[in-house]
Amino acid sequence: MKSAKSPKKNSTKKTTTELKLPKTGAAKAIDPLYVIFEQHLFNFADPDSDRKTFIAQVVSDYIGYLRKNNIIVPKSLEQPIVEELGTQVNTMLVKKIYGCLTVNEFADPVASAVRSAKKRVKARAAKTG
Repeated sequence: MKSAKSPKKNSTKKTTTELKLPKTGAAKAIDPLYVIFEQHLFNFADPDSDRKTFIAQVVSDYIGYLRKNNIIVPKSLEQPIVEELGTQVNTMLVKKIYGCLTVNEFADPVASAVRSAKKRVKARAAKTG
């Protein structure tokens, strides 16, 4: 007779968000900052939270992710890095909410599409040499 094994239950609850990144194929190129940002948007629960608080939480989780993966951020560079990450998260949030960064991009979507296509072409050319 086969004995049925009961599944083990973990008694400890995790209080921090676990970052689960895909590990296959082209999905390796996903930026962990963007994944953390998306998780915060998906799990957004506090209606009284403002933009600065949201950005600070995303940046804090990203710095925690870096530390967890043994990526050392020197204390002397931590503040400028946090400020830059805050700017990046703010940009992602604006693009996610409004679809574009400026009123000019909104007013002239064709020209902004052309500009972004030119940037992509330049980036590809720089990578390939």
